[in-house]
Amino acid sequence: MTAIIRAMEMDDVEEVCNLLHNHMNPDFSPERWSRLFVRDWCIAEPELGLVVEDKGEIVGFHGHVCSRRCIGNEWKRFVNFTSWYLRKEYRGQGLGTGLVKKAIERRDTTYTVFSLSPKRIELFRKLGLQPLDTQRLVWSKRDPQTVICVDDDPESIRWKVECEHSRVMLDNLPFNIKPYLVSTNCNQCLLITNEAIKNGGVHYHDVLYRSNPAFLAAHAQDIANALLRDDNHVLAADKRFHPGPQPLDATVETIASPRFYLSEEIPAECVDLLYSELQLLDMKLD
Repeated sequence: MTAIIRAMEMDDVEEVCNLLHNHMNPDFSPERWSRLFVRDWCIAEPELGLVVEDKGEIVGFHGHVCSRRCIGNEWKRFVNFTSWYLRKEYRGQGLGTGLVKKAIERRDTTYTVFSLSPKRIELFRKLGLQPLDTQRLVWSKRDPQTVICVDDDPESIRWKVECEHSRVMLDNLPFNIKPYLVSTNCNQCLLITNEAIKNGGVHYHDVLYRSNPAFLAAHAQDIANALLRDDNHVLAADKRFHPGPQPLDATVETIASPRFYLSEEIPAECVDLLYSELQLLDMKLD
């Protein structure tokens, strides 16, 4: 076997994008695939991913979206996995598993997978990754009267929240997210959401990030009443985003493809859904 696994470099971008377009998903143009590599979320330690190369030709790819996040007043390194692909004639030789094993070598990093194929679940379990969430909570609009105030202007919001929350919002704002500052007289929470049509035409407003978990837990139904336009819209949040017992005003849905993560430092409830392929490739949250 002459194929080797090595770190991807910027000079590889065009070839990798063509590989993914021609072999993995032709519905995504090379230009769309290239969005994975145009961001500056981890300038100090840029990381694009790993490639499998055979005699100068790239035949496999394991994408990494690297970011630095402030968790508990400490900067932590995150890597979101994306677009794991190996050409068919190279499968069955240990290269695919080798890509993942090499990808998770650093112990100071939190690794996430938000769009894992069900066929790969057992492999990722064997390699040490754990389910991040298997269920989501869903709220429909109920009482139009609400105690929640809503600001949906990013320019206004950036000055009303702490610097780190403002940075998170501004970093992700170019990538089809919608921020809301929801507040009462004495408390507030920055929600960052994505809207997508799923499950037979229902508009899901998926919570990707919340700055104040306790606020979301206490006011989720009020937030749904304030944000949702009609009965065809729902507010959805991964179960870990809502600490405490299951709320009586929400329904529970099973996530079709469970999210996975690996971390020696960060608890699951501190892992959100930003700085990932979801934003860069404009993908629906499963």
